[in-house]
Amino acid sequence: MIIAVGLVLATSILVGFWQIWKNDETNIAHEDERLNFVLQRVMKDLSTVVEDTARNVVMLAGTPPIQGILTARRNNSVAEIARIEEAIWKDRLAQIFLSLGESNRNLLQVRLIGLDGKEAIRVNRIGETVVRASPKELQDKSQHAYVQQTLGTARGKIKYFGIDYNREHGEIEEPRVFVMRVATMAFGKDDEPLGIIVINIDMSRVIAKMMGTVRAPKQFLLINEKGTYLTMPERNASAATIQARLQVFKSRYPDLAARLDKGWRGGDNETVRVRNQSFIARIGQMRFDWSDPSHYLLAVTMTPMKELLAQNQEMQRQVFLFTALLALIGANVAYMLTRHVVKPLQLLTDAARQLSRGATVDSLKVDGRDRPDEIGVLLRSVYEMASNLEEKQKSMRAILTTAQNPILMISRRGIIHNVNDATEQLFGYSREEMVGQNISMLMNEHDRKHHDSYLQRPSLLGPGKILDGGREVQAVCKDGSTVPIHLAVSKLHIKNELFFTGIMTDLTELKKVDKMKSEFVSTVSHELRTPLTSIKGALGLLRSTSGEALPDSGRKMLDIAYANCERLSVLINDILDMEKIEAGKLTYDFALFDLVAFLAEVIETNRAYAEQAGVSFVFQSLPDPIIIFADRCRLEQVVTNVLSNAVKYSPGGAQVEVSAYVEESKVRIAVRDHGEGIPEDFHDKIFGKFAQADSSDTRTRGGTGLGLAISREIIKAHSGQIEFESAAGEGTTFFITLDIAPEDQSFNRAQPPGFLAEQLEDTRHIA
Repeated sequence: MIIAVGLVLATSILVGFWQIWKNDETNIAHEDERLNFVLQRVMKDLSTVVEDTARNVVMLAGTPPIQGILTARRNNSVAEIARIEEAIWKDRLAQIFLSLGESNRNLLQVRLIGLDGKEAIRVNRIGETVVRASPKELQDKSQHAYVQQTLGTARGKIKYFGIDYNREHGEIEEPRVFVMRVATMAFGKDDEPLGIIVINIDMSRVIAKMMGTVRAPKQFLLINEKGTYLTMPERNASAATIQARLQVFKSRYPDLAARLDKGWRGGDNETVRVRNQSFIARIGQMRFDWSDPSHYLLAVTMTPMKELLAQNQEMQRQVFLFTALLALIGANVAYMLTRHVVKPLQLLTDAARQLSRGATVDSLKVDGRDRPDEIGVLLRSVYEMASNLEEKQKSMRAILTTAQNPILMISRRGIIHNVNDATEQLFGYSREEMVGQNISMLMNEHDRKHHDSYLQRPSLLGPGKILDGGREVQAVCKDGSTVPIHLAVSKLHIKNELFFTGIMTDLTELKKVDKMKSEFVSTVSHELRTPLTSIKGALGLLRSTSGEALPDSGRKMLDIAYANCERLSVLINDILDMEKIEAGKLTYDFALFDLVAFLAEVIETNRAYAEQAGVSFVFQSLPDPIIIFADRCRLEQVVTNVLSNAVKYSPGGAQVEVSAYVEESKVRIAVRDHGEGIPEDFHDKIFGKFAQADSSDTRTRGGTGLGLAISREIIKAHSGQIEFESAAGEGTTFFITLDIAPEDQSFNRAQPPGFLAEQLEDTRHIA
């Protein structure tokens, strides 16, 4: 009772504190999303201003007056006329400057600066008025960095020069105004340079407008690459006022100021969250020209944590009051319910104890099933559950008894606990003769030797119900005869004890059918091979001696018959190879040889076949030999099959690329074609027997559908892998991976590939 009341109180308090913390975290997360949105909006607006200015600069550099000024200067016949024409064109260009300035209130200044660095035309904004500077007001800007860096650039190259205080005659202009300069070279039609076009944008106005249109966060900052805080001053603030406000900001938020002074630490086009106990902020970088990392802006949106969490204080007080009320009510309810429930639960405990001791449902003498409350429902449910369990046990015993498949159950020590009737019929033992005996009585000598140690493996205690997915074994009957069976083993826990259930399938009839099938296929294949060889030889002799004497239709029929003989020969040979593989009788002659030279020979052997199809081979390999330990003839069979497939599925005039390269201790052979590729829904069938992606391919391109199946088995025998990559319409690449022979070559030359692999314990036994 005390525990129940204590749990209610503790839970209420924990939920209250968790709700307060969760509410704070939710508000912080929402504020972070808002700051990130504001920052992205600000950076987008700034980018828009920069892009518009860049377009205006390019537009001005391509206006007709530019060419007019250059043409007037080349008119050397009459100097006075040339000077007048040049002045007229300059006036027209100035009018364009004035029109642009009147249409764009953010434009502070537009200039044409000559190749000598001196201003030729300048338009200034004074308040809301745009005026042209007089010739006396024009200045020499040749020593300024933005002039020197722009002169000599290519046509269309735009130069950006960051944001900083506007200067006149080398001094910061008062009141202080932030300005951004964008410049480009102006050329005539014959790429003759005239000078540079420079636009100064009043960024103080842009920033003020931006902060007025976007719902401002508690703090918004813009900082240029020099560390100047662009949004800190007001438009007419003095230098002393700016410095004082900057110091107040840095003293109030030293962590954020230190982070900004160190420069950008994030990537391009991303924002970085900065959070501590004092504030939450988002920082992002914007470049004017991504090819020039020297000019950029850091944009910061920040909210003090104290102001953010102040709105939660009233909610926290309400949560505290609600938590206290909930704790008191919950404690009283827990006290009453505990007293009301304990006694009925004793009745349920007695019933459960009797059932656990093996009592039948009818023998239970516990009252309380007629109660109308939940305890009565629970008691009645227990009775119904016990009744259903008894019925299921009877059903399971009936299923086990009548099952056609032999089924038995053994303990962790291998002792037989139960068997069904089918097991008695299969092995000839009675149930009494098997129950209580070790399962090894049904095993052959090999499996009996390993069985007990296998059952003690720790891995059998892990998760999972099915062991090994079943296996084929030879079991021993009572009369000493053996019977082939397929054994599927599963494990189960009964009262914390591990048991194993084995379900067996008699394979005697299946083995007979397989043997008959193999003998039939082998007989048919061998019986066909001899007459087919004779027919092929006769047709070949007839083609070579009498082919020219036959009419075209007869010669064509003779060629078709000869080609079909060749296809049947390949099919029979492939079927025989598959039968040998399935029977484990395919032999290998392993030896050391150079893979590079081997591939070159195989490619040369198949070159004539490729040329008939209008396809060529391209071989790329390492210059040094790659020594492998393999069966040369079988490997040639695999490579030839992959090459022929690549040729068959390549369009005329295409190339089949063959390469070999080393990856750690393995060599990887790649054969790539540029055909239509393998359909995605056929990828999992490509290595199956008689597999064809399209039945029409058999008629137009030939093939038995066994080549890749045989190739996979041969590569498996070499401890290698054969795989592919393909996409419809993009071609296919087959990969063959093999082991490279060790340099010391101290292994047994008669041993098959995989000599470096560990010898695994043979685990072919019943359990």
